[in-house]
Amino acid sequence: MTENNINNDVIGKYFEIIQNVITRMAHNSFLIKAWSITLLASIIVLTLSIINILIIFVLLIVLSTFWILDSYYLRLEKLYRRLYDSKVEEFNDKSKRKIMKLFDMEYKKYEKDEKHTLRIVISKSELLFYLPLIIALLSILVYLLINP
Repeated sequence: MTENNINNDVIGKYFEIIQNVITRMAHNSFLIKAWSITLLASIIVLTLSIINILIIFVLLIVLSTFWILDSYYLRLEKLYRRLYDSKVEEFNDKSKRKIMKLFDMEYKKYEKDEKHTLRIVISKSELLFYLPLIIALLSILVYLLINP
Protein backbone atom coordinates (compact mmCIF):
# COMPACT_ATOMS: atom_id res chain seq x y z
CA MET A 1 0.00 0.00 0.00
CA THR A 2 1.42 3.35 -0.96
CA GLU A 3 1.82 6.30 1.38
CA ASN A 4 -0.91 8.17 -0.53
CA ASN A 5 -3.38 5.28 0.03
CA ILE A 6 -2.51 5.12 3.73
CA ASN A 7 -2.95 8.89 4.01
CA ASN A 8 -6.32 8.71 2.24
CA ASP A 9 -7.38 5.84 4.51
CA VAL A 10 -6.44 7.85 7.60
CA ILE A 11 -8.24 10.92 6.30
CA GLY A 12 -11.26 8.77 5.44
CA LYS A 13 -11.27 7.41 8.99
CA TYR A 14 -11.08 10.98 10.34
CA PHE A 15 -14.09 12.02 8.25
CA GLU A 16 -15.91 8.92 9.47
CA ILE A 17 -15.27 9.90 13.08
CA ILE A 18 -16.72 13.38 12.49
CA GLN A 19 -19.71 11.83 10.69
CA ASN A 20 -20.28 9.52 13.68
CA VAL A 21 -20.35 12.51 16.05
CA ILE A 22 -22.88 14.28 13.80
CA THR A 23 -25.01 11.14 13.68
CA ARG A 24 -24.85 10.79 17.47
CA MET A 25 -25.99 14.39 17.97
CA ALA A 26 -28.90 13.90 15.55
CA HIS A 27 -29.83 10.67 17.35
CA ASN A 28 -29.73 12.43 20.72
CA SER A 29 -32.05 15.10 19.37
CA PHE A 30 -34.44 12.44 18.08
CA LEU A 31 -34.41 10.61 21.42
CA ILE A 32 -35.21 13.79 23.31
CA LYS A 33 -38.19 14.42 21.07
CA ALA A 34 -39.36 10.83 21.52
CA TRP A 35 -38.99 11.05 25.29
CA SER A 36 -40.87 14.34 25.31
CA ILE A 37 -43.88 12.84 23.58
CA THR A 38 -43.72 9.60 25.57
CA LEU A 39 -43.41 11.33 28.91
CA LEU A 40 -46.13 13.84 28.18
CA ALA A 41 -48.58 11.25 26.89
CA SER A 42 -47.90 8.70 29.60
CA ILE A 43 -48.20 11.14 32.48
CA ILE A 44 -51.40 12.61 31.11
CA VAL A 45 -52.91 9.16 30.51
CA LEU A 46 -51.76 7.71 33.83
CA THR A 47 -52.97 10.68 35.83
CA LEU A 48 -56.04 11.55 33.81
CA SER A 49 -58.30 11.14 36.80
CA ILE A 50 -56.04 13.08 39.15
CA ILE A 51 -54.65 15.79 36.88
CA ASN A 52 -53.95 18.84 38.93
CA ILE A 53 -52.14 22.10 38.47
CA LEU A 54 -48.91 20.84 40.04
CA ILE A 55 -48.60 17.99 37.54
CA ILE A 56 -49.12 20.39 34.65
CA PHE A 57 -46.42 22.75 35.99
CA VAL A 58 -43.99 19.85 36.39
CA LEU A 59 -44.74 18.74 32.83
CA LEU A 60 -44.17 22.27 31.57
CA ILE A 61 -40.79 22.41 33.30
CA VAL A 62 -39.76 18.98 32.00
CA LEU A 63 -40.89 19.79 28.47
CA SER A 64 -39.06 23.14 28.53
CA THR A 65 -35.91 21.39 29.74
CA PHE A 66 -36.18 18.86 26.89
CA TRP A 67 -36.70 21.72 24.44
CA ILE A 68 -33.51 23.49 25.55
CA LEU A 69 -31.53 20.24 25.62
CA ASP A 70 -32.74 19.34 22.14
CA SER A 71 -31.69 22.77 20.88
CA TYR A 72 -28.28 22.30 22.48
CA TYR A 73 -27.75 19.02 20.61
CA LEU A 74 -28.95 20.57 17.36
CA ARG A 75 -26.42 23.36 17.82
CA LEU A 76 -23.61 20.86 18.45
CA GLU A 77 -24.65 18.95 15.36
CA LYS A 78 -24.44 22.14 13.29
CA LEU A 79 -21.01 22.97 14.71
CA TYR A 80 -19.68 19.53 13.83
CA ARG A 81 -21.14 19.87 10.35
CA ARG A 82 -19.16 23.09 9.97
CA LEU A 83 -16.03 21.27 11.18
CA TYR A 84 -16.67 18.50 8.66
CA ASP A 85 -17.23 20.97 5.82
CA SER A 86 -14.04 22.86 6.64
CA LYS A 87 -11.99 19.65 6.78
CA VAL A 88 -13.40 18.51 3.43
CA GLU A 89 -12.46 21.91 2.02
CA GLU A 90 -8.93 21.54 3.43
CA PHE A 91 -8.67 18.04 1.99
CA ASN A 92 -9.76 19.20 -1.46
CA ASP A 93 -7.22 22.05 -1.49
CA LYS A 94 -3.84 20.42 -2.14
CA SER A 95 -1.89 23.24 -0.49
CA LYS A 96 -3.98 23.03 2.70
CA ARG A 97 -4.02 19.23 2.71
CA LYS A 98 -0.32 19.10 3.57
CA ILE A 99 -0.84 21.10 6.78
CA MET A 100 -4.23 19.62 7.64
CA LYS A 101 -4.48 18.66 11.33
CA LEU A 102 -5.85 15.16 11.40
CA PHE A 103 -8.18 14.03 14.19
CA ASP A 104 -8.76 17.61 15.28
CA MET A 105 -12.29 17.67 16.72
CA GLU A 106 -12.21 21.26 17.93
CA TYR A 107 -15.48 22.92 16.95
CA LYS A 108 -15.17 26.04 19.14
CA LYS A 109 -13.75 28.15 16.31
CA TYR A 110 -17.08 27.84 14.47
CA GLU A 111 -19.20 29.02 17.41
CA LYS A 112 -19.11 32.68 16.45
CA ASP A 113 -20.56 31.85 13.02
CA GLU A 114 -23.33 29.63 14.37
CA LYS A 115 -26.53 30.65 16.12
CA HIS A 116 -26.60 30.57 19.90
CA THR A 117 -28.61 27.78 21.55
CA LEU A 118 -31.39 30.20 22.49
CA ARG A 119 -31.73 31.22 18.84
CA ILE A 120 -32.14 27.57 17.91
CA VAL A 121 -34.84 27.23 20.59
CA ILE A 122 -36.99 29.62 18.57
CA SER A 123 -36.14 28.12 15.17
CA LYS A 124 -38.97 26.81 13.01
CA SER A 125 -38.15 23.14 13.51
CA GLU A 126 -38.09 23.47 17.28
CA LEU A 127 -41.14 25.71 17.52
CA LEU A 128 -43.22 23.44 15.30
CA PHE A 129 -42.49 20.48 17.55
CA TYR A 130 -42.52 21.91 21.08
CA LEU A 131 -44.98 24.80 20.81
CA PRO A 132 -48.05 22.59 20.20
CA LEU A 133 -47.08 20.48 23.22
CA ILE A 134 -46.70 23.56 25.39
CA ILE A 135 -50.00 24.98 24.10
CA ALA A 136 -51.75 21.69 24.89
CA LEU A 137 -50.41 21.75 28.44
CA LEU A 138 -51.32 25.39 28.88
CA SER A 139 -54.84 24.75 27.62
CA ILE A 140 -55.22 21.93 30.15
CA LEU A 141 -53.90 24.28 32.82
CA VAL A 142 -56.41 26.99 31.86
CA TYR A 143 -59.20 24.42 31.88
CA LEU A 144 -58.19 23.31 35.37
CA LEU A 145 -58.05 26.88 36.60
CA ILE A 146 -61.49 27.71 35.18
CA ASN A 147 -63.13 24.44 36.30
CA PRO A 148 -61.60 23.51 39.65
